[in-house]
Amino acid sequence: MKKIVVLILCLILCGCTKTDARYEVESYLNKFKNHDEAVISSLNDILDENELDSEDKELYELVMKRQYTDLEYKVKEERYNGDVADITVLIKVYDYEKSKNEALEEINNSSEYDTSEKKIHLVLKKMDEENKRIEYTIEFKVNYQDDKWVLEKPDKTVLEKIHGIYDYEED
Repeated sequence: MKKIVVLILCLILCGCTKTDARYEVESYLNKFKNHDEAVISSLNDILDENELDSEDKELYELVMKRQYTDLEYKVKEERYNGDVADITVLIKVYDYEKSKNEALEEINNSSEYDTSEKKIHLVLKKMDEENKRIEYTIEFKVNYQDDKWVLEKPDKTVLEKIHGIYDYEED
């Protein structure tokens, strides 16, 4: 009887582990939503690379963390072909591209923004005020390697969509 209980527990536990490609994509997106250490470290690297004053660094971090927290996603389709999977995800993010474009229009129509610091601050302020959301479809590639699914490194376009800064007007 004990062997049967142990066997059932093993099957339940093994059955509950997430080893499919979809799980890898969801895990990746949840790292943004949950402010995973690697995501925040990457954000801090970007902040350090840009010449922002402390107020703008703080505002940029706040804007991006809000984007990450409020990121919504839904897996729309899973296609498996042997050791390769294509996972289609619909994401919903704040439209920071719209904010940036509004700020640039205001900058172009005013002499008030005569320094790069003022221009950057206006863009960040517009992003912070943004409430309009936009949806994007993203295709993630996942490969089965060494007995596990491994997400391919997302390209620049995917990252821009996640961050809400994808220039959709160029499509």
